[in-house]
Amino acid sequence: MINQIEIIHFIELQINLMKSFFMHYPSVKDFKWLLDFPGKGVILVGNESWSFKKHGKGIRFFKNNSSAAGVVDIIDNVNNAKIIDLWRLSQYFSSHADDEIKSTLDEMVSSGVLQKISERQYELI
Repeated sequence: MINQIEIIHFIELQINLMKSFFMHYPSVKDFKWLLDFPGKGVILVGNESWSFKKHGKGIRFFKNNSSAAGVVDIIDNVNNAKIIDLWRLSQYFSSHADDEIKSTLDEMVSSGVLQKISERQYELI
């Protein structure tokens, strides 16, 4: 079973990825369509190298040089890294079933850690 701490760590990783991205690309301003965002590139988070690729209204990050699969797919809301959804979590925690992840998200809403902002999206409080 996935636990709340794992989801919090994911949110922290997502926040750090976007902080690093915006430090590397401080001139990006189009948060709706990402028209001025680079199509692909590499950033550093701590001592780890992450590649990214823009797609639609989102960015997919891939952990480089790692045996562990690391994919953080921010499909929208790139300017608010505290927002998560089931898609992002299922991509990152691929060994966990969606209903298991959803159950943990609902527990986090009940305990006041997350706020449900739509049927599929949650935000860290």
